[in-house]
Amino acid sequence: MSDSLAVSSRLHPATLIARWLRIVPQMLIGGIGIAASGAERGLDRFAMFAGVAMGIGALFVVLAWWRFTFTVGDGEVVIEKGIVQRQRRVIPFDRIQDIAIEQRLLARLFGTAKVKLETGGSASDEGSLDMVGLDEAEALRDRIRRGKALAPHAVEDAVSAEPITEPVLFAMELPRVLVAGLFNFSLVFLAAIGAVIQYLDQFNLIEWSDWVTPERADQAAHLVTIRIVIGFVFIVLLLGLVAGVVRMVMTNFGFRLTRAEAGLRRKRGLFTLTEVVIPLRRTQVALIESGPVGRLFGWYALSFQTLGADRKEGGVQAAAPFARMAELLPILAEAGFPAPPPRGEFHGPPRRALLRQAAPWLLLVMLAGGVAIWIEPWAGVGAVALLVAFVFAVLRWRRHAHALDGRALFVSHGFFKRRLWILPFEKTQAIRLSRGPVQRGLRLASLLIDTPGASAMHNQAIVDLDAREAETLAGRLLALFYRARAATRLQPS
Repeated sequence: MSDSLAVSSRLHPATLIARWLRIVPQMLIGGIGIAASGAERGLDRFAMFAGVAMGIGALFVVLAWWRFTFTVGDGEVVIEKGIVQRQRRVIPFDRIQDIAIEQRLLARLFGTAKVKLETGGSASDEGSLDMVGLDEAEALRDRIRRGKALAPHAVEDAVSAEPITEPVLFAMELPRVLVAGLFNFSLVFLAAIGAVIQYLDQFNLIEWSDWVTPERADQAAHLVTIRIVIGFVFIVLLLGLVAGVVRMVMTNFGFRLTRAEAGLRRKRGLFTLTEVVIPLRRTQVALIESGPVGRLFGWYALSFQTLGADRKEGGVQAAAPFARMAELLPILAEAGFPAPPPRGEFHGPPRRALLRQAAPWLLLVMLAGGVAIWIEPWAGVGAVALLVAFVFAVLRWRRHAHALDGRALFVSHGFFKRRLWILPFEKTQAIRLSRGPVQRGLRLASLLIDTPGASAMHNQAIVDLDAREAETLAGRLLALFYRARAATRLQPS
């Protein structure tokens, strides 16, 4: 760790080990391929190529580490890297939208961390400092956020200073994380199973003809097939539950949300420990989600759409992945969002909107049913599937609604997975009215509300309102938005 962040610094020496472990296996694969072409020469040729690959990999890692430097000045971060072709990037403090600290398993063993500077630019690694000392990473984060000069030995002072106590807003202990995994059923493992089967089939390692012999075809008509199907379904359900638990534990182990000086500080992760501060001034929209099973037991998830959020999360930062509504309300209040109003205060679209949302499915059901009766009985399966789609379209129409209070607009979507958006008036950028050909015939219109970074949450729209009601609501919202923005400008910074 350097004595001062105001001079050029290099990454932690542990970077040499970490990068060597990443690069050498790749080079060994290439060396094995070359050695295989001359396998008749025995293990000597293989050992020679392996040694050369390891040596070249070590030399490349050392040169890359030595040529990578970063400097933190009074108002900017300068990153220089490149062995042959040098690159120099200057990132002013005022361009940095967010700072995240991430610790993977290997970094935690060495006491290092990765600092990611989110600037909103096109380059994904524009401000990435992989493997700096953890204390140095925290001092760098505080330095940039406060925008003040860092005195000499400030890193050591930050380590020795008494830590500031941050009030805990929400935390998830291991028992709750495990329960949350049970409610987050996942079939991601099926993709891996399919890839393995495809690989085996490609090299003729599975003879599918052995599965369709006359003897087995005869058995398929009996109880054996039913048992196989039931067993397969049971295994899929069991693996889905296990996958959901594993994914939840890996992502949200040790979840902790506290109130920091700059916003909401979130720490989580089992193998990769991440620390992110959600700046309150950059939160744009709050989203409350609930699944069909979790909702029956009173469990919800809260996240915020933010500016400068990690691109991996699509511009959305989770604040409480599995919580009761009573636990979400204090977090919303701390972030400056109002609590959702009662269901009775929400207004839904008119009944004639069903002609656009559900009627096409009903027509397809009738068409498939006619085909099943007169031409092909198997078309009845499609008719049943279309009937299910029709029922879900009706249910989605019933759940789609909006409400207003003195501070925000609330938009509710979905039946199977319900989403409730909370859009503060001062955060809105634009309001648009949209009318398609069918909507014009039914005297309907959709109200589209744009907020900064809204691409990640594309359903912030009130769909199929009465056309006159939509125009009236748009005018009312504009007046509320202008009033809220004027009040925000008058507030002391």
